[in-house]
Amino acid sequence: MADLKRHGKREEKKRKRKPEPKWRQEARQIEATVAQYPQMAPESMEKFTDIPLSSKTLQGLRKNGYSNLTDIQKAAIPSALRGKDILGAAKTGSGKTLAFLIPVLELLWRERWTQMDGLGALIISPTRELAYQTFDVLYKIGGEHDFSAGLIIGGKDLGFERARILKTNIIICTPGRLLQHMDETPNFECQSLKILVLDEADRILDLGFCETMRSIVENLPSERQTLLFSATQTKSVKDLALLSLSEPEYLSVHEESETSTPQRLQQSYVVCKLEEKISTLFSFIKTHLLVKSIIFLSSCKQVRFTYEAFRRLRPGVPLMCLYGRQNQVKRVAVYKDFCQKKAAVLLCTDIAARGLDFPSVHWVVQLDCPEDTNTYIHRVGRTARYEKDGHALLFILPSEMEMIKELVEKKIPIEEIKIDPKKLVSIQGKLEAFCAQDTELKQLAQKSFIRYLRSVHLQSNKKVFDVRKLPTSEYALSLGLSQAPRIRFLKKDTTSGKNWDKEEPTDTPETVTLESSKTRFRMASFDDDILTVKRVILAGTGSMEEEATPLAPPNPEPKTKTKSKAKLVRSLLNKKLKVNTHVKFNDDEDDGNEISHELRDSSDDDEQSERKEEGDGINIEEAKMKLRAQDKLDRRNERKRVREAHRKKKLKNKEKTRNEGEKEERIMTLCTNEESENESEPEECKRQRIDSSDESDGDNICDDEELALHLLHHKK
Repeated sequence: MADLKRHGKREEKKRKRKPEPKWRQEARQIEATVAQYPQMAPESMEKFTDIPLSSKTLQGLRKNGYSNLTDIQKAAIPSALRGKDILGAAKTGSGKTLAFLIPVLELLWRERWTQMDGLGALIISPTRELAYQTFDVLYKIGGEHDFSAGLIIGGKDLGFERARILKTNIIICTPGRLLQHMDETPNFECQSLKILVLDEADRILDLGFCETMRSIVENLPSERQTLLFSATQTKSVKDLALLSLSEPEYLSVHEESETSTPQRLQQSYVVCKLEEKISTLFSFIKTHLLVKSIIFLSSCKQVRFTYEAFRRLRPGVPLMCLYGRQNQVKRVAVYKDFCQKKAAVLLCTDIAARGLDFPSVHWVVQLDCPEDTNTYIHRVGRTARYEKDGHALLFILPSEMEMIKELVEKKIPIEEIKIDPKKLVSIQGKLEAFCAQDTELKQLAQKSFIRYLRSVHLQSNKKVFDVRKLPTSEYALSLGLSQAPRIRFLKKDTTSGKNWDKEEPTDTPETVTLESSKTRFRMASFDDDILTVKRVILAGTGSMEEEATPLAPPNPEPKTKTKSKAKLVRSLLNKKLKVNTHVKFNDDEDDGNEISHELRDSSDDDEQSERKEEGDGINIEEAKMKLRAQDKLDRRNERKRVREAHRKKKLKNKEKTRNEGEKEERIMTLCTNEESENESEPEECKRQRIDSSDESDGDNICDDEELALHLLHHKK
C-alpha cells in the first residue's frame, strides 16, 4: 500500500510540473537551426524545406503555395543566412524578392527582435509600386512572425507614418521618403539596423538617386549586412564603395546562359515610320482584344495623350494608364485593377519597367525605343515570368536601327516582323477631329509632341537617337495637330527640318535665278522673316541688277535699336512733307470739295508702290513709314472730329441754358410789375387795361419794351 501511495504522489508531481517556457523552446530551435548552416549545399536543394528555416517562415511559405526553389534562391539564401554581403543578378521573373525577404525574416528571428528594439531591416525600392509589391509579399510569408512592418512611400500622410515609424521593425520604402523622415522625424534613428536590402540596385545607384543614397548611407551603421539584387547588376567600384560592402559575393546565376532574357519569351521588332506609330499601335490593340498587354512610352505626357485619344476611339478593351505624376491612390488602384484583369491594356512609362509582377501578361509593346539594353531587358521582363510564355514587340525607327545591333551583342534574340497592311487602320483623321473639338486634348497632343522630341534630344547614345532625322511636321500631323508646335530647346526650324546650329556657313546662299527681258532676280532660298530685294544699277552698263543680301541664320547680330518718336518726327520734317494743307477746286471741277494733299500723295505713293511691287518687290521699311504716317493722320482727324462734336454740343447746351434763364427772368419781372400796378392804378385805368386786354385776346401781350415804357409812365 505504501508503494502505491508513493507512486501516486510521484505521478501527481509530474502532472503539476510546469511546461517549458516558449522562449526556451525558441532558443533551442534557433541553436539547432544555426548549427545546420555550415552543412547547406545549394546543389542538393530543390525545395524550401531543404533549407534550415524557422517553422514560422516555412508555415508562411506553405500557406501561399511556395515550395520549389529557383536558381537565384538556391544561390543567395544560404550565403545570406551565413551573414555575407551579396550582389545578386538574375533574369526577370526568377524570384529575387523571396531571395532577400527570407534572409531578412530569419535574421530578425535569430536576434529575437521585438517592437521595442526598433528598426532592424531596411528594404529600399526605386518606385512606389515595387515597394508596395514587396510589402505585399512580406505580409503574406511573414504573417506568422511577430515583427512589425511598415510601407514608407510618397503620396501618403506623413503624420500617420511619423506616429508609427519608431516602433517598426522592417521598413520598405523609397529613397526620397526615407530621407525625409531621417531629416524631419524626431528620434528616428537607424543605429540598430542589422540588414540593408537594395532592390533593383543598379537603378537606385544611378545618377537619379546617387545623392539621396549617399545621404541615407551616412545615417546607417557601418556594421551591417547588405544585399543588392537586380536583373542587370552593377559592378561599379564607385557604387560598391558608396555602400561600404564587406567582401561581397557576386551571384549571377544566368551569366553563362545563352540569352539575357527568359527562354520562353518570343521577341520581335518592326521598323515603323514615326508618323505611323500611333496608328499601328491602335491597329495592334484592335487585333489583340482578348489578351493582357503593357505598352511603354517615353514620357508622362505621351501616356496621357495616348490614353485620352484611345479612350475616345473605344478599341473594345479596358484601357488603363500608369505614370509618375499620378495621384498615389490612383496609382495603387490602377496597379491592383490591372493585376485582376484577364484582358486589358496598360499604357505606362518606365515606372512599371522594374520589378513589378503583373500576372499573366501576354504582350509587352515598346512604342518608343529604350534608352539602352538594360532598360529593354527590364521592360520585356514584365512577361514570360516564372517559366511562362510571353511576347515582346519593339517599334523601331529607321534612324534607330543601331539599337538592334546593340541588343544582339547583349545576347538578346530578336527577329524582324512585317505589318499586314490589310489590318492597318489610320486614325489621323479622327485625332484631328478630336483635337479640333477638345482644346484640352489638343494641348495634350502638343505637350506629347514636345516631350517626345525632348526625350530623344536628351539621350546620350547619339548613334541611335538623332532628333535631326525625325520628320517633325509629319509626326505632328499624325497626332491630330494642324502644324508642329514651336520647339524652343532645339533652336530649329521645324518647317524646313534644318538645324541652324549644325549648318555650315557659306559665302553666298543658294539662289534661284529668274530670267526676263528687262531684269534678273537672285533670291535666297531660305529666309528668316521675309525676303527683301534691293535694286542696284551697275556702273558703266546702265543695266539694273537685283542683289539679294545674304540672310543670316537665326540668332544673328544683335537687333538695332528702334527709333524714338522724336527721331521719326525729325525724319518726316526732313522730307519736307506738307501736313494738313487743303486745296479748293473751281466750281467747274469738283464743287469746291476739299482734299488733303497728304492723302492724295499717299494714294499716289500706293500706286507707285504697287507698280514697284510688280517689278521690284516690297520695301518693308518704306511701307512701315507710310502706314505710320497714315495712321498718325487718321488719329489726328479722329481727334479733331470728336473735339468739334464736343464743342458743338457744349455750345448748344450753353445756348439752351441762357434762353431758359432769360425766360425765367422775364416771367418774374412781369409778375412783380403786375402786382405793383394793381395796387396803385386808378379804377378807370384798370377798367381800360382790362378792356384792351380783352380786345387783344389770342395775340401776344405786347413787346417787352412797350410794356416797360407803359409801366414807367404809369409810375410817374
